[in-house]
Amino acid sequence: MKRIRFIAIFALLIGFALSCEVEPPIPPCERDHVGTVTVKNATPWSLWVDVTWGNVAENYEKLLYAGNSYKYNNVPAAGHPESNGGTIEVWNSVDGSQWYYEFRNLVPCEDMLFEWVPLTLKSANGCPFALVLPNGDHVIPKLKIKQ
Repeated sequence: MKRIRFIAIFALLIGFALSCEVEPPIPPCERDHVGTVTVKNATPWSLWVDVTWGNVAENYEKLLYAGNSYKYNNVPAAGHPESNGGTIEVWNSVDGSQWYYEFRNLVPCEDMLFEWVPLTLKSANGCPFALVLPNGDHVIPKLKIKQ
C-alpha cells in the first residue's frame, strides 16, 4: 500500500514538473531598450555620416566611401533614458560644414537601414541627396549647421 501511494505521489510530482512552462529569457536589446542603425552610402562621393539621439552631445561621425556602410550598435531606442522617446537623427555631409538630416523613431531590437542616394536634380534646399527610409520611401533631408 505504501509503495502504491509513493508511486502515485511520484507520478504526480513528475507530471507537475513537466507541465511547468519556462519563460524564455528577455533578449538583451529588449531589456536595455537599444537597437541598431545601419547607414549606407550609395552615392558616388565620400560622405561623413552620423547618428545622434536625445540630448547626447557625443558625435560618432564616420567617413564612408562610396558604396560602403557602417552599423551603429546599441543605439538608444524608445524606453531608454537617453533616447528622447526613441527619436534618432541620421546625418550626412560632404565636407563637414553643411549637414543634412532626417529623424525617425527607433524601437528596441529594431535594425534600421538608411541609405543615402544621389538625386538627379538638386532639391529646393540644395541637397544633392535623398535618404531611403527603412520602408523604401525616399525623403529629402533637412539642412542644418551641426555643431
